[in-house]
Amino acid sequence: MAALTGFNDTVRRALQPFTETYRPPWHDVLASVGDTIRRLYPENLREAAPGIDDLEKLLVEEGIPLMWVPGPETVRALLDAPDAAARRRTVGRRWKGITNDCETILEDVEHPALQDARSFALDVVEALRAGHINPAQALATNLLDSVLQRYFDKATRLALTNNDFKSKGIKFKLDDYKFKVACVFAPVWYAHAKYYPKNGDPIPRTFGRHPSTHGVSRNQYSRINAVYALMLVTSVVKFFDTELPR
Repeated sequence: MAALTGFNDTVRRALQPFTETYRPPWHDVLASVGDTIRRLYPENLREAAPGIDDLEKLLVEEGIPLMWVPGPETVRALLDAPDAAARRRTVGRRWKGITNDCETILEDVEHPALQDARSFALDVVEALRAGHINPAQALATNLLDSVLQRYFDKATRLALTNNDFKSKGIKFKLDDYKFKVACVFAPVWYAHAKYYPKNGDPIPRTFGRHPSTHGVSRNQYSRINAVYALMLVTSVVKFFDTELPR
């Protein structure tokens, strides 16, 4: 428990907004350092080396996970796609390969505290392959919730998931966080868009944590959304694998 407290302190520091006296915004660094900064990228992003505009568009505006998964060929295809609809179709067409990419990353998760999460995420992989789409999406959604609840205190978790964009127009600001935290949790934030059935909110077709839990329907549950959920939980589990103290 002491180790986990230390981890929360580390992440809380990572969540502190940058100031001009601390260091320049990382997107400025990203634009100016070139090859050196590519070491910030996980292996799947190094060849494509997406710039800040690409990251903003895919991570924040469309909620597409990019950290560790999907693989480099799919990353390239996503970057080359002309618009959001084409990128979503790309995920749909490449679902088998993306599922394989997630399996590869999950199999490399080594931290002892994450072995249950790893096992459940691999169950999502198997469910998808077997055509059990609804159970796959439900398990991935609840696993994401469980991992966030377990490894973040309430304040940190809310900072990363409080998505008020619809009502207040406030986006997740990549520049407020260190690189890895920003890139892992921007799509997590996107997936937590507010959804209130009692207010008559329509059930979205894009993946969301809240409609997956409170708006079970054919609109929300689909193979492509199950793949998005698997990518999200794979990225988050791998993040903790790299950051939890050993």
